[in-house]
Amino acid sequence: MKPNRQRLVALLFAVNILVFGAPCLNAQVATPEPNAAPVENFNVMKYGNTRWFPTFWDPYQTPYVPEKNMNNSERLHSLLSDGKLHLSLNDTIALALENNLDISIARYQPAYAETDLLRAKSGGAPRGVQGAFSSSALFSGAIGGGLSSASSASSSVSSGGLTGAGGALNFGAVPCCDPSAGVQVGWNRATSPLNYTVVSGIPVVTTQTTSFSPYYVQGFLTGTSYVVALPGYTQTNTSANLLFNPVVPTTLYLGMYQHLLNGFGYRANAKFIRIAQNDVKIAKSVFRQQVMTTVAQVLNLYWDYLSFNEQVAVAQQTLTYSQKLLEDNKRQVEIGTLAPISVVQTEAEVATDQQNLIVAQTNVEQQGELIKTAVAKKVDADLVSAQVDTLDKLPEPQQDDIPPLTKALEIAAQNRPEIEQADLNLRYQSIVIKANRNALLPTLDFFATYAGSGLSGVEPIYGACPAGYLPSSTECVSTTTGVATSPPITGNKYGGAGTSLSQIFHNDYPNYSVGLSLAIPIRNRSAQADAARAMLEERQLVETLQRTKNQVEQDVRNAEIGVIQAKARIEAARKAVTYNRQALDAEQKKFRLGESTVFLVIQAQRDLSTAEGNEVTARSTYAKALTQFRQVTGTILSDYNVELNDALQGKVTKVPNIPGSAETPKPVTLQ
Repeated sequence: MKPNRQRLVALLFAVNILVFGAPCLNAQVATPEPNAAPVENFNVMKYGNTRWFPTFWDPYQTPYVPEKNMNNSERLHSLLSDGKLHLSLNDTIALALENNLDISIARYQPAYAETDLLRAKSGGAPRGVQGAFSSSALFSGAIGGGLSSASSASSSVSSGGLTGAGGALNFGAVPCCDPSAGVQVGWNRATSPLNYTVVSGIPVVTTQTTSFSPYYVQGFLTGTSYVVALPGYTQTNTSANLLFNPVVPTTLYLGMYQHLLNGFGYRANAKFIRIAQNDVKIAKSVFRQQVMTTVAQVLNLYWDYLSFNEQVAVAQQTLTYSQKLLEDNKRQVEIGTLAPISVVQTEAEVATDQQNLIVAQTNVEQQGELIKTAVAKKVDADLVSAQVDTLDKLPEPQQDDIPPLTKALEIAAQNRPEIEQADLNLRYQSIVIKANRNALLPTLDFFATYAGSGLSGVEPIYGACPAGYLPSSTECVSTTTGVATSPPITGNKYGGAGTSLSQIFHNDYPNYSVGLSLAIPIRNRSAQADAARAMLEERQLVETLQRTKNQVEQDVRNAEIGVIQAKARIEAARKAVTYNRQALDAEQKKFRLGESTVFLVIQAQRDLSTAEGNEVTARSTYAKALTQFRQVTGTILSDYNVELNDALQGKVTKVPNIPGSAETPKPVTLQ
């Protein structure tokens, strides 16, 4: 094999490795995503129809994103019976995970982050998600612009003279990461008047050209890029002095470009992928924070509903006391042992107690409506008329219900999503700083190209000079007049694209080039400003993280104080109930002996009612204080055994096992 042919085969082999999978480079390129499967929930799907083989049209179709189901989960319907919505604490949390719209809306953030990751793997910049810091020193331009787009890279190749074999080919660094392939096809017919006949032999030349120029380009995360192009055309010309007519020139163009300083390596080119991966973690943390907030809200709604129900019982008991006192007073008035004004006074107290009972009952109804809205996507007709029936009770104070303050602070530092997000934003900024350090460097690029040419077409076959003419070079000269003329054409030798391409692959007309390109920005003020801004942003994020930690610690201290105060209020309220119950009993005995008045009995009843109401309020406050403590320490989901993946999918595979809650109804088939 000839040396030139050996070099060509080696070059083609290298290109084949680049195209079909060099181990050192292919690992840097995003793996094609599988076809989007028609799953019910978009949070567990793979975004993008990016598989090109064997169904090459998939990347050009609209991705599958399922419509959201706005019907309530089957669990909600299974808990409706006899005009009531039977809710344990387990069921309330499970329904919130499945139906609560705050959680449902928050599910879009992890989905947005996944689409950003897909976009970053193509070489684009992430759009950003809620809770993620966006550095203004990341690169020139707005977030979303990216390193470049594949379309711009392909257009720079397709417009670079590929239609003209042997002409200059525009080629530069191709941005990462999605490859691009294309073809430029064209047809042209031009008639041109000439001011000479020496070259063409005629004063007017008509040219007709048909071009076909395929190409393939790709960039990698290492700062490497390559282009493969095969421009060619066929052209007919009315000129009389052409070697081939029609002519078929072709060119095989192979080019490789490598950044050596600015733009070199994984840190410089994979920054958007790393940022998008970081944003996925931030989006999940923000979603976890929303789930924690919603679970805490639902728990507080449940505690308030239990409290209002107990307030109804207190109001009912107070009304019973008043009604019994009224009946006793009426009998005493009838037998003449009590003045009639006492009956009027007691009737007024009964009316007041009836009003208080109605207020307590309407509070329960209003709280029930809030619970329905929190655990349903929409309040259907069968849910509107349903009464909430709770199966659990307010929690009783425990000796070790919360850990010591030091331990609580450690738990909060490990579990609070706000701290996690602030730390992830610091990681984001470290990616930006490393990328900007690379951007400070001068631009030093290595390039190498190979262009093999071929030329073929229809070539005339000339015969011998006629009599009276002598051959001279390629012409026949008259022996009498000395006028030169072309030899007579006796036939044609036909060649075409095959012959032209054969010349390329036989390396008959090679063209090699290799070189370095160096660009040094004098003073480099733009890159210096971006690098300085990135470091300033990092310093600010460090202080933001510390401020977040301080706030978390303050929240934990306040929550612990709230639990301690709530337990003290319960103890005081229970002692007040015991005292007022004994005081009422004593006042009633004195009244029956004629040693007290109706006013004092009514006052004792009011005091007992107030004390019982205060006890209910204190127990509700204690329950909500525990919820607040679990929320500020970031343990509310683990304490109630809530699976975050269930919340993300909107399907509870098992009912949360909540210590101390009522038995869960029989399992239901989820929607």
